[in-house]
Amino acid sequence: MIERITQIMEREGLTPSKFAEAIGIQRSAMSHILNGRNNVSLDVLIKILDRFAYVDSDWLLFGKGEMERNRMPTQPDLFSNTAINPSGGQVALEYRKEMRVDTPVNSIKQPVVEQIIQQETVTKKVSKIMVFYSDNTFDTFISEKNKKE
Repeated sequence: MIERITQIMEREGLTPSKFAEAIGIQRSAMSHILNGRNNVSLDVLIKILDRFAYVDSDWLLFGKGEMERNRMPTQPDLFSNTAINPSGGQVALEYRKEMRVDTPVNSIKQPVVEQIIQQETVTKKVSKIMVFYSDNTFDTFISEKNKKE
């Protein structure tokens, strides 16, 4: 398996430390794997397969088959098999049907506009203002017009 990991690194043009960064493991762990001190863990294998999606898992694990997996799309292409009017421009009229459009059941109701009638108010004028202070004193201000009256 070490040889196959080395092949991936050579193909990608990565040093062991850059390869370790690419798959998200410690550089020392990669060094131990390449020197044979540690075996490759399942976590490292999954990270390699996630990062390099083209690598075939059977090839990486067992050395069977080719390095690259078959490039068949996992999801169908949206536009490859779409037929644009397969009948050559003629639409079968027998499948057409005219439908009568009824007025919708839940039509939008116009909001009721309420008119606010402003009542005539007696014009009020300020005659006196009293200000109370925290030291229990107060001032009284009397309007000039009220002083004369």
